[in-house]
Amino acid sequence: MELVLMIGDPPVPTRRLIIDEMQMAEISPRLYPKLSETRLDEVFGQRRSAFDLVVTLRTPQMLRRELVARYTLSDEAPEVVDIPDQLLGDARLTGLFELGVSICLRDEKDLGSGWPEQIGSWVSRGTFTIGLDRRQSAFRIEILTEAMIKERALPAGTMVWVDVDDLNVVYEEGTACATAYVSEKLHEKFTSGKTHPAVTALLYAEIVCAVLAAPDNGIKEATEIVSGSPLENIAKNLSTTRALSLRDLKKLIDDPARLRATVHDSRGLVKDLEKV
Repeated sequence: MELVLMIGDPPVPTRRLIIDEMQMAEISPRLYPKLSETRLDEVFGQRRSAFDLVVTLRTPQMLRRELVARYTLSDEAPEVVDIPDQLLGDARLTGLFELGVSICLRDEKDLGSGWPEQIGSWVSRGTFTIGLDRRQSAFRIEILTEAMIKERALPAGTMVWVDVDDLNVVYEEGTACATAYVSEKLHEKFTSGKTHPAVTALLYAEIVCAVLAAPDNGIKEATEIVSGSPLENIAKNLSTTRALSLRDLKKLIDDPARLRATVHDSRGLVKDLEKV
């Protein structure tokens, strides 16, 4: 598939693209699925009528995913999909959006051995991530404002909230894959370097646990840990002996108490707390 950000522009060269603010303000994206009718018939045969081509727009910082378009594969696949301008408001506001394309099962149906059965199961998918040039560390830390607390309906005393992208892909150097929003007073101390080491360690533990528990972090769907991905670094840092396997990592995530204990151990939290 190809994505064009402005009519007349060449297709974007990669699946992750950093643009400037002027480009973000003026974008009018068009997606070209480039699905081959011959290939669809070869792969799906009569099953193709059970599947849809689904296009979604996600704005991670707003925790929102919108349906752009849905097309049944029983008909000829569309040549172009225009992204409505009214869906781009949050993207322009936050400076980041993901355009997702997938071929999904429309209804629960027994299509035979090796084929999905549950509604929404995908057999092929891809994502374009477009954002402003805000390169920082892999885990960016920003202020959890009063407006964000109200918008997300969070308790007034929330200490940490995270927005997480897929951890199991390779990002451009320095690109943030997760943003941790920290309460304003704590953020001031943290950025000024006046935070006690124990508080920093505790904050780190809360962020890591929240990131690993986030529903959109890509871990549940992963079948292997991608080399060079943030997930690979996490698997290495959570163990003092050897990197955790994907199986062990998934087992930890399914056991929140053990996950928290493992994160505390990896950060040396007990030693830092003993100094308080």
